Amino acid sequence: MNESFFIEYLAKWFAPLVNKVTELINGKKEEETLLHKTMLTEEFSADLKWGSREINGSIVAADVVSMESSLPLKKRDSITAASGDIPKIGLKLRKGEKTISDIQVMQATGVSEYQIAQKIFDDIPRCIKGIDVRKEIMFQQGLSSGFTLVEDTENTGVGIRVDFGYKAEHLFRSKIAWGNSGYVPQDDIDEVFDAAEADGNKIAVVMMSQKYFNLFKNSTQGKVISANYSNYIYTSTANLPVPSRANFLAALEDLYGARFIPVNSSFRIEKNGVQSVVRPWVEANIVFLYDNVVGRLVYGNVAEKNNPVAGVTYQEAGQGTLVSKYSKTDPLEEFTMAQALALPVIDGASSIYLMEANKAALAFDPTSLSFAKTADTTGKVVTVTTDAASLVSAVPAAEGTWATMTITGLKVKVKVAANSEEAAPERTTTITVTDSNGDTGTFTVTQAANV
Repeated sequence: MNESFFIEYLAKWFAPLVNKVTELINGKKEEETLLHKTMLTEEFSADLKWGSREINGSIVAADVVSMESSLPLKKRDSITAASGDIPKIGLKLRKGEKTISDIQVMQATGVSEYQIAQKIFDDIPRCIKGIDVRKEIMFQQGLSSGFTLVEDTENTGVGIRVDFGYKAEHLFRSKIAWGNSGYVPQDDIDEVFDAAEADGNKIAVVMMSQKYFNLFKNSTQGKVISANYSNYIYTSTANLPVPSRANFLAALEDLYGARFIPVNSSFRIEKNGVQSVVRPWVEANIVFLYDNVVGRLVYGNVAEKNNPVAGVTYQEAGQGTLVSKYSKTDPLEEFTMAQALALPVIDGASSIYLMEANKAALAFDPTSLSFAKTADTTGKVVTVTTDAASLVSAVPAAEGTWATMTITGLKVKVKVAANSEEAAPERTTTITVTDSNGDTGTFTVTQAANV
């Protein structure tokens, strides 16, 4: 690496321009959509590690996955490690021979120094903002699903999936997928608030995608919420108008005592020369939070900060981001690069709730079965409602070996052995049903006492 072709400009312009861009990015005017700026505090990690000890008891785990894999909630028994290295984030932009020659022509023809400096340093904002956008993508993925995917720079096509420990018992499903006929979003939201209250947790913030916010707002229940808040008199819900965004947000806050935040972020990224648009928030997921601040941006110093390369000019840009300028020959190229070591970490998973509003929970008809004390070899049937194509298993709890199940389509037939032991009490077992999507639900089976 060689020093920049425009070293005389770096001495005067490099540091002020980097600092100016950093101030703009950290200012609300420029970056109101970057949620991690306001919802995370900063924490420096001297050893460049994250883990349960370094992040104040947060439940964090990671496993290696393909970069093309999705980020669904998964069972806890598939978690592997509980700590790791803070990932490196980097973005490099180049100016080729043509651009370098153009700048030199500007110098020779008396173009103002300010205009020349703008041309030389116009990659700085893109590099610094690119780092912050990558942090934001990781944060929104993590907050909306409990997981985020970090590219492993040592292994092409491989990533580290970081699990922030959202509790399986805090995962809910909509009764009917939102947008489908008869969906009841208020009932679904109420269920989560009731569960949090029963757990002794307070929900202060509810976040959802703009699409699902609109589905809530446009629903019959959404219209009724807004009409009641506005003291609107109506005789039929069929004639209620769709509320405005502002009115509906105010109505929700009044009803639930929590702030509702629609998320509508999209970011343009480039990989292997191909640009694409990413929407990191998991669209159908609604997250219920205990506070406006939900974790920390854990960061460290990149290696080059303490081991500078000869000929390269460096400037810090906050949160561990290091910006550098240098050149190469054969061919002539001028580079601007930003790099950082950072990971958004979600804390307080035990107080966070998540609802998947595009999936209906398994429903059972009936929800329980009762048998006499005698054996029943004919059996009774429970019909399962699910958005999956089939059921794969129906298993009793450990104490329920007296009940046997067979599956036909979306029906579970239950047979029982006799409760024949002398003076045997009534017995109950829970049947766990799993569908072909991997989703589960339960119903109960009770058999009378032998008295």
